[in-house]
Amino acid sequence: MHERETLLKLAPHLVSREWFYIPVYRHNKRPAWMVNIGLTLYWALSAGRSRFKSIPRKQWCDVIPGLNTEDMTALLAYEDAATDDALLTQAVARSAEQLGANIQQHTAFISAEFQNDRWLIQLAPAGQAPKTEIRAKILINAAGPWVNTVRQQITPLPPEQKVHLVQGTHLLLDRPCPAFVYVESEDGRVMFFRPWKGGTLAGTTETDFHGDPADVHASKEEIAAILATYHRYFPDNPCSESDILKQYCGIRVLPQYSDAAFSANRSSMLVCDHENKPSYIAVYGGKLTTYRKEAEKVNHLISRRLPAKQKADTGNIKLM
Repeated sequence: MHERETLLKLAPHLVSREWFYIPVYRHNKRPAWMVNIGLTLYWALSAGRSRFKSIPRKQWCDVIPGLNTEDMTALLAYEDAATDDALLTQAVARSAEQLGANIQQHTAFISAEFQNDRWLIQLAPAGQAPKTEIRAKILINAAGPWVNTVRQQITPLPPEQKVHLVQGTHLLLDRPCPAFVYVESEDGRVMFFRPWKGGTLAGTTETDFHGDPADVHASKEEIAAILATYHRYFPDNPCSESDILKQYCGIRVLPQYSDAAFSANRSSMLVCDHENKPSYIAVYGGKLTTYRKEAEKVNHLISRRLPAKQKADTGNIKLM
C-alpha cells in the first residue's frame, strides 16, 4: 500500500485512485460482516488512505446499472488504485534509459559463462545481425516464468528455486462496464470486472501451468468460467465468445510449496550464488505494484559487489 501511494505520486497520469465495489449475496462464502472486517483492516493498514463505505440499497441500481441484485444483501465499496500495466512498464523502462540503462529489445540470451571474475554473455539480436558478446561483473536473471530455463544456459549452473507456474486469463468483452466490481466466481475465488478500452475487462483465472510459457493461451474452460461469472452478475446483458474482443493470458511465478494457487505468496524471492558478494542474482515472482521496492532489494545485493556509481532516488523520480 505504501508503494501504491508512491506510484500515485510518481505517475498520476497512469495510476488513478478508484472506488472498487463488492456486491455481497446470500450464497457468498464471505458474508458482509467478514468483508467489512477486511475493509476495516485494509483502511487501518493504509493509514486511512483506503476509505470504505456501504452503499444504501436504494442506490444499488444507480451505482452499478445492470447488476443482478437478487439475493443481494449488501453493496460495499473501498478505495484502491488502478493502472495500465503495459504503459506503466514502458514508463519505467524509459526512466531507466534516462538514468543510463542500455535496453536491447528483440534480443535473445544465448549463454553466460563466469571466467576470470567476469561473466562472458552471448546475445543474439533479431534478424540477420551477428551475435554479440558483453562482459559484466554481475548477471541478474529476471526472466519471469523463464527464469529456470535461462538458468540452464549459465555456467557454472547457479542455485535454483523451484517454482509453481500458474496461468491467469482475462477477457475483454464488448460490453460497457459501469464500475470496478469484485465478485465471487462459482468456486469461491475472487473475479473482477473493470472498465477497459471501452469494454469490460473480466478475470482472472488460476490454472496450474506446465510447458513452455511462450505457448500460454486461454483455455476453453477458462473462457467458459469467466463468461459464466459475467452472466451470473450481469444477466440482462449476456455475451458469447463472439463478443470477446481480446484475450490476455499470462503466467505467475509462485512458490512451489503452496497447495492452493490463489492463496500462494505473491512476494518475490531473490536467489544468489554468494550472499555476501553475489555475481549472480535471480528474481523469482513478485508483483507489479512493488516492482520499485523489489528493485531496491536487488540494488542492495549489487552494492555488496559493486560500489554505486550513481545514486537515484526512484521514490521521487517522476515517470513520464
